[in-house]
Amino acid sequence: MVCPLCRGKSEVGVFCANCYLKKNLQVEVPSVIEITRCSKCDAYLVSGKWVSGLAEEDVLERAAEGAIKTNMKKLEKAGILKFDIVPRQSEFDLTVVITLGDSEVTKRAIMRIKKVACQDCSRIAGGYYEAVLQLRGNVSQRDVDEIVKKIESHKDRFAFINKIMRMHGGFDIYVGSKKSAEKIVKEYRGKVETNKSSKLVGMDARKGKQKFRFNYLLRF
Repeated sequence: MVCPLCRGKSEVGVFCANCYLKKNLQVEVPSVIEITRCSKCDAYLVSGKWVSGLAEEDVLERAAEGAIKTNMKKLEKAGILKFDIVPRQSEFDLTVVITLGDSEVTKRAIMRIKKVACQDCSRIAGGYYEAVLQLRGNVSQRDVDEIVKKIESHKDRFAFINKIMRMHGGFDIYVGSKKSAEKIVKEYRGKVETNKSSKLVGMDARKGKQKFRFNYLLRF
């Protein structure tokens, strides 16, 4: 069987590889591809979500794959898609090569990492807290230190102490995570007197829900 365009040997359907590539392949790659990374915690913005623990190489490859627009579904049995990412000062050179038989198409782009503060780190830096542990009664600095240590051991991104204030009759511990504060209350329930109250402080724009701050009283 011969290619109807060049009369060469048919390799993909009725066409030779070269003519099939010219006739069917469509490739679009933006001139600049931006990757967003948090300047504080090194999380990456992937598909609209901040993800921690990703290697830079993996993020760059994923971003390159996502930026390439092509009709490769037509070529998945015969075509080969490759790309090389080479660091260059503060940027990366991306070369995309699509090969079919002896023919290939090459596209080039620049990849840049844009550093911003992710939403969580912005909250932490801005004094964010969801709950206050109100320690009252016969409470010592040792009690405060023990609770702080417990909170910081919790596997919760917001399990941090915003501030500690000495109050009349005790201490107030401002905790980033409501869940973390509730774990402390649960641990001390039955050992000390506990009580819970809340205050409406606004709306959560992301979730469209009312936002509350919680006070947990622990009377020793």
